[in-house]
Amino acid sequence: MKEWRKRFQEWRKNCKEWLAEGHRASWVVFALFALLFFLQTLLFDHFAFRELELQPSALNRFAMLLSKFAASLLFASLAFILRDKRWLLGLSLVVDTWFVANLIYMRNNHILLDAEAFNMSGNLHGYFWSVLIYVEWKIDLIFYFMTFLFGLVYFFTTTSKRHWWAWVGVIVVAIGLRYGAEGLYVNDRKKQQQEVKYEAVPFIRERREPVYGTDFPTAVANTSVLYSPFYITSDYYLMVNEIQPDRPLAENDLAMMAKLDNGEDSATLNGPLIIVLLESLENWVLTPEIMPNLYRLTQNDHVFYANRIHTQIVGAPSADGQMLVNTGLLPINAGATCLHYPRNTFPAIMKLAPDSAICLLPHDTCVWNQTAMSPAYGYDSTICYCDIDTILFQKLDSLVDDGYRYIQCITQSTHAPFLNEKYSRLELPKSMPWVMYNFIRGFNALDEGLGYFIRKIESDPNLQNYTIVFTGDHRILHYEKRQQMQQFANMWTRKKKDAGLEWIADLTPTDDCLPLIIYSPKISGNPRYTEDCYQMDIYPTYQSLLGVEKYRWHGFGINLMDDKAERAIHEYDAFPLSDKLIRNNYFQR
Repeated sequence: MKEWRKRFQEWRKNCKEWLAEGHRASWVVFALFALLFFLQTLLFDHFAFRELELQPSALNRFAMLLSKFAASLLFASLAFILRDKRWLLGLSLVVDTWFVANLIYMRNNHILLDAEAFNMSGNLHGYFWSVLIYVEWKIDLIFYFMTFLFGLVYFFTTTSKRHWWAWVGVIVVAIGLRYGAEGLYVNDRKKQQQEVKYEAVPFIRERREPVYGTDFPTAVANTSVLYSPFYITSDYYLMVNEIQPDRPLAENDLAMMAKLDNGEDSATLNGPLIIVLLESLENWVLTPEIMPNLYRLTQNDHVFYANRIHTQIVGAPSADGQMLVNTGLLPINAGATCLHYPRNTFPAIMKLAPDSAICLLPHDTCVWNQTAMSPAYGYDSTICYCDIDTILFQKLDSLVDDGYRYIQCITQSTHAPFLNEKYSRLELPKSMPWVMYNFIRGFNALDEGLGYFIRKIESDPNLQNYTIVFTGDHRILHYEKRQQMQQFANMWTRKKKDAGLEWIADLTPTDDCLPLIIYSPKISGNPRYTEDCYQMDIYPTYQSLLGVEKYRWHGFGINLMDDKAERAIHEYDAFPLSDKLIRNNYFQR
């Protein structure tokens, strides 16, 4: 044993002597960490964007790799100016954390971390632990493990020299490669955009764009996530100082608004209205086994049901969903409307209510800037109650009994990580993926609370005169979670010991649309709408039941109950137009 130890020490001494010659040690450390960052960037792209199934051109692919290589050189170049090379391990751990944070945020919001994410962080009190559902240890720990392996290089290096000339040289080369790669990418993208429609631009979830700063198309995704802190810093500075780009309404925008925004300036709702926003409700859980009460309502007379509503949220999921349903406007293309434009004038339906309108919340009013947004949408008062939906709907019942006729109720228990599944009595197989298990049982618990209110709709003569809208605010499950759930449903067999659970095989979690259920005495029969439609169609659909046909603003969508309705504007044209309307406070007139 002593002999082996002696040989190892001699070998280590020889390695140190070899590395210490000239600048060899610094160059070895630089090369190893450049390789580490480059491999981690490629690994990040694989885990973050594999579901998009992109097919970039050869030139585009080369530009992407070149930019990632340049970023790796840029970060690894610190090896030449650090006396103690172990500081590079600290840098690498920071980079690992940045990669993992972006992966978690991507799984949650389908975008990478940007300035708006940091802007919203102080406005989501109580939601911190909801990110735990998106941690995937087997993937996320790979980055730290790679740093650990590369960190073993310090076992052989002892040099403390600085090489400023080498550092400057590498920086110049890295910057040159980075901008050369950007030029190749942008030119190639311009050629593609001549043939590809706007909606096909990759990596921008539902047309989201950089918040304020340089419009580098799909910056971090097509280059390197290591560059994003530079963009975020400049964007955040512009954001907090309210330095915004000038986006005036062009002549063609005003011409379109002349078609959409016409009629009388004022109107009064003809009948009471209740809007119920069910957190994260997706259409595939609306079954007689999971949500028997809400499913039963969809089968009743005087109920309209559409089950393929495509979400149109952008920067603030729950807040954007609330704005879409209340105003018919689409969110701004970057950031959260509720944080940037709370002082705007919005064409909200509750502003037409002849009586007081109440917003019933299950959380603090600071979340999504609700203190400012509730009045902006026409609600005279906001009540913060309980996030246990059984109790929340009992409060809604009492508000109706007290004579309030205009109410918005927002639920909370089905927010990730779906911890309120503990209130469910639905039995599910323990072999089911835990996210699927919690998600389904969470909506079963939500439905039990909702049942109190639905039975009141069916039995209370006063409530039967209301127009009542039920819908989800947004989808929530990430692609990988949906695939796990779908695979389990596909593999589920109808065994005797699982009698009563056969319905699991019919679940389609990958069908990530929202449902819309509208009860109104003015609806005849039980009409259905089974084609694809959008969240912007919700506002004009229920508005048509409230006697405000002559009111000037009916939103961008169509009335889904009108078989002859034709779209005046396509979704992809409505997004940039709505963005300009909000930024210019168009409805202040």
